[in-house]
Amino acid sequence: MAVRRSLGIFLAIVASYFGMSTQQIIIFGLLLLIILFIIIPVIYHNSATIQRHLVFLPWDLPEFAVKWPKNVDFDLPEKEGLRGTRNFYLETDLCPNETISEKSFETHFQSGKPIFIYLHGNTGSRGRDHRIEIYKILSNLDYHVIAFDYRGYADSSPAVPTKTGVVQDAISVYKYVQSKCASSPIFIWGHSLGTAVSTQFVNDMSLTNNPPEGLILESPFNNIYDEIKLHPMSFLWRKMPLFDWLFTGNLDKNDVGFASDRLISNIEIPIIILHAEDDLVVPFQLGQKLFKTALKHRSSKAKPIQFIPFSSVHGYGHIYIYAAPELPEIVGKFVTNCLSDTWNDTRSMH
Repeated sequence: MAVRRSLGIFLAIVASYFGMSTQQIIIFGLLLLIILFIIIPVIYHNSATIQRHLVFLPWDLPEFAVKWPKNVDFDLPEKEGLRGTRNFYLETDLCPNETISEKSFETHFQSGKPIFIYLHGNTGSRGRDHRIEIYKILSNLDYHVIAFDYRGYADSSPAVPTKTGVVQDAISVYKYVQSKCASSPIFIWGHSLGTAVSTQFVNDMSLTNNPPEGLILESPFNNIYDEIKLHPMSFLWRKMPLFDWLFTGNLDKNDVGFASDRLISNIEIPIIILHAEDDLVVPFQLGQKLFKTALKHRSSKAKPIQFIPFSSVHGYGHIYIYAAPELPEIVGKFVTNCLSDTWNDTRSMH
């Protein structure tokens, strides 16, 4: 009803501005409906490129690579207020034995302090403000932080992102850190789309008995199919017939079919889910669905999973959970419990 009312108002404005007759308004309206509800859905359904672009939000061509914010100097991360940082590059399919020349930098990984690998969501790079604020929180807790950009983002290689590709990037970073960290514990922090990448790669590592110490999922969705249906960009189409077939039917075939709810049962390490009730990008209910799936299907020997909601009165939305004053305490307690294994035999907390 709201869509029809909005469309009617739009047509009235166009008709008034261009002085269109009633017949012209009808023809224009029909053409608009055909474009919106037939042509666009059919093109989307049949285009792997468009689907990848809308899921990952980079562009295949080098000149369209996502380098936002534009004023970030990736070679000088200290300009963003990050102390003791260094920028470096890895070959994702090789063990980079000589990637960093400064051995002193590598020895910091062997200090025994926890290491967090941060996997960001789509849009922008590792240099976005809200991501930097998370790094600062972790750094202030005296943890090491590794943040990286997937292929196709920022100053990484301009390859076409796919689920397989970005998961391989995460695995390569993880194995690199493992090769340098001695016995230092490794934790994973994923945000938004990065939660799906994190869940997939931690699942893969768990199946090879090589999981990290713990997993933090900030603003996660249960699967990409529900996320697309509830995303604000899909409001025009989500109630139309054949929506699932047109908009999500080819996601698996096109290698963008993330489904954390199919994998989380394989992950037995401790997990925290952080989600704001007023998240409009990844609805709160999708984080709850993932949590409930984990409670139902994880094995009895799995370590606890905790769901921590943030009230909508704070206005944290999709990217401002870092502003929660209790967040450092939440993370610090989680790390301490993981390392000491003091869970009091509790499988789930809410």
